[in-house]
Amino acid sequence: MRRALPVLALALLLVPVAVTACSGGGDEPAATYEPPAERARDGERVVRGKTARSSDLEFTVLGYQDGIREILGTHAGMKPKGRYVRIRLLTVNRGRDIQVFDTWKQLLVTTGLATTGATSGERTHVPDVNATMVKRQPERLSVGAAMRAEFDLWYDLPDEAKVRALRLVGWPKVGAVSDPPPAEIKLP
Repeated sequence: MRRALPVLALALLLVPVAVTACSGGGDEPAATYEPPAERARDGERVVRGKTARSSDLEFTVLGYQDGIREILGTHAGMKPKGRYVRIRLLTVNRGRDIQVFDTWKQLLVTTGLATTGATSGERTHVPDVNATMVKRQPERLSVGAAMRAEFDLWYDLPDEAKVRALRLVGWPKVGAVSDPPPAEIKLP
């Protein structure tokens, strides 16, 4: 009987642990953050439902503005060769390791008219370095695990170019030897 008492006591202590471990089977919905809303800027179109993923980086286009003819920064004003296009982007790291967002790898895909007036094929454009610097946007940004970052991508496009999509590329996962496949978000 002396030996049965400690075993019985241990069993009684484990029952609440077992009951607790089995409860909470998803009855409550997962909690979500509600980040504060940000007002769209003058002339900016709010975009909804435009999300894609490349590697561990998830991209969401929040806003889009085409036809900007001049920009002003803290130390300079600048006019484009054609017209500026600004894309407000939310980037979220869904992985467990730091990912690097590289502005210069993010391509804007256009179609347009050739000089003869015939329809031309698809072209890609890298972000405009001068607009990026004048507007103080990141060139490269370390996006920590479970971190979110929101910023603008700036492109200088010829007037005849028609925006078709944004082609985004994440950062290689640990051990990868090449860039991950890009993701594409159709615009506007």
